[in-house]
Amino acid sequence: MTRSAARRTSAVQAEKASLPTPAAVNSSETRERLPTSAVPWYWRLALFLWVTSFAFLLLYEWLAGILKALRQH
Repeated sequence: MTRSAARRTSAVQAEKASLPTPAAVNSSETRERLPTSAVPWYWRLALFLWVTSFAFLLLYEWLAGILKALRQH
């Protein structure tokens, strides 16, 4: 079985027209139609838990270092 060689065309694709913009809409209507986030709630929860645990561990290490330095003097 042989495959045919891929052909390259020398024609350049024309630019696509931009999407038409909707007529002016109230900002309250826009807020109701747009989703709040594309990220599911469980990923936001996981990220929150990771960030807070990292912050508390950093704070713990920082305070432990300060207390250790104060006890040595």
